[in-house]
Amino acid sequence: MANILCLDFDDTVVMENAARLVFERFAAPHWREFEARYHDGQLSVEQFNAAVLDTVDAGGDELREFAVNAVTVRPGFLELLDWAHWNGWLATVVSNGFDFYVDGVLDSLGLDRVARHSGRTRQDYRWRVTYFSPRGVALEEGFKLSYAAAFQNAGDFVAYVGDGASDVPAARVAQAVFARDTLLQRLDGEHPRLFPFETFEDVTAKLTAHAAGWTGDG
Repeated sequence: MANILCLDFDDTVVMENAARLVFERFAAPHWREFEARYHDGQLSVEQFNAAVLDTVDAGGDELREFAVNAVTVRPGFLELLDWAHWNGWLATVVSNGFDFYVDGVLDSLGLDRVARHSGRTRQDYRWRVTYFSPRGVALEEGFKLSYAAAFQNAGDFVAYVGDGASDVPAARVAQAVFARDTLLQRLDGEHPRLFPFETFEDVTAKLTAHAAGWTGDG
């Protein structure tokens, strides 16, 4: 059994949505048609990301450099990871975003050993992305949930940190949730351990005060 700090990336680890910034800069103009279909529920977030990435016309190095320079890490992130390290928690990033910027940002911070799971991209003729479950199955929806459920099934204690609608299914199966924006609104009054946050200092403070009691280590 492990204690898992499961972190969303876009709008959570970083203040911006890096995927959207990439789309606005490099995708073909008709990408917003896919966005409309996503908001109408016709596409999952994984299907939406795959469809729009297919229209992107730029090389991997250019995309990585652009995304890394376009985002700002949310304050307190490194301190939260330090807390996790010294208290025996495993910090894991689980993102519907793309590996070229998730890896790029984390590696630029010297966090090459932090576990991360995101869309795996490749550029053949066009850009392609695949979302693999913990068992290596390619998914078209439910990517974040597949990891949260796998942690739960292994008997782990999961504290989930996120902000958006795509985080809701995964957060619902976590024992504790730190939430902003849509995720906070959706789980308000539903989840017994729901805590709002704006910076990661908020998350660290709550974990310092309560985590030992939650996990039976106190």
